[in-house]
Amino acid sequence: MSNDNRTADTAEESGLRSRVSRRTVLRTGVNTGIAAGFVWGLGAANYATNADLGSITYALARPDPDADTLEERTKDVPVAWHESLRLAFDAQAAIQETGLEPLVSSFVVPGSYDSPQASVSVQTTDETVQSTLESIVEFPFDITVLEEIPPQPQSDGEYESAYQLAEHDPEHIPGGVRCDTDSGSGTLTPAMFDAETGERYFATSNHVYDEEGTLEDEHRSEPLFLTHNDTEYQIGQVAQGYPLADIVRVEPVDGYQPVSEIERAEPSQVTGQYTRLGLADLMARDGTLEKLGAISDRTSGEIKGVNAMTCYSGAVCKPGQLIWGDEDALTDGDSGSVNFHPDPENPDDSILVGGINNARTWWPSSDFTWGTAAHHLLEEYGLHF
Repeated sequence: MSNDNRTADTAEESGLRSRVSRRTVLRTGVNTGIAAGFVWGLGAANYATNADLGSITYALARPDPDADTLEERTKDVPVAWHESLRLAFDAQAAIQETGLEPLVSSFVVPGSYDSPQASVSVQTTDETVQSTLESIVEFPFDITVLEEIPPQPQSDGEYESAYQLAEHDPEHIPGGVRCDTDSGSGTLTPAMFDAETGERYFATSNHVYDEEGTLEDEHRSEPLFLTHNDTEYQIGQVAQGYPLADIVRVEPVDGYQPVSEIERAEPSQVTGQYTRLGLADLMARDGTLEKLGAISDRTSGEIKGVNAMTCYSGAVCKPGQLIWGDEDALTDGDSGSVNFHPDPENPDDSILVGGINNARTWWPSSDFTWGTAAHHLLEEYGLHF
């Protein structure tokens, strides 16, 4: 089989170099040194004190593992932090709507609760983007000019050491295990649900069905396999691909059923997912995400950006991305794994998903892993974990 080549070698291994220039543009902001401040952005001003609290929905979760519906989880956060974040999301939307070709990514960096000013981080291959954005976005942003992004290195496609399903029970197939297609190998997600019908599906990264999978129906009916004791079993066939999210929905066959668990995770039970605000809240509190991939097993890292748009790889830019960890958090064959964090209400019993892992950086000036956030899958495609 060919391989999952979205991840890459280090700069030293590839011998490639790129130069980076960095400029920070602080247009407006919050005075975080005092108890109250003005939050400005896109022509609007709002007054809030750091002591004021407001409610957000931080997650959608099942009240118990066997429940069919998700319920909102709420918490109080500082109003100044929330308002600055709202304006950052507006600024990010304005940046994305420019459609500037030199843009390779942009994402929101939430502030902390003590220092609530959010910002937007932009990467581009053309320094003239800065002046264009200054005329459009009246909000703090920093811009990094990448003078070169080298081609993605090819992996060796060696997956003999990939983690295989521990127990072959067709009615109980968890995520976090190796899965294979006729074109490549990846990692299986926990059960993915259709929000309207409640039907369960298998899922992994769309590009595991090869780099040409840019159409929703391109790989329809192609098989998905998993391995147990070096024996391969077909567990499903492609129902639909989602190239903009780099995920593929796979319909179970022959009595196989996905479950909301991640093998080897502690705890392993998945009961829902974080919202966009929930991920920002987690970042504000220095929370970490963890993943279990078929190749690199268990890795963890901090969230670095939310509500991202990435144009690093593939034929199209991808909105709704989550930036976290470093490039060592993911390797070839891990694509399709999910990142997660303990359920704040039941940390010893269950976990909530942050998003799917699709790729990592391969150029020396950046160091992170990224993929489509779970909240975006629900908002855009009606799919959830």
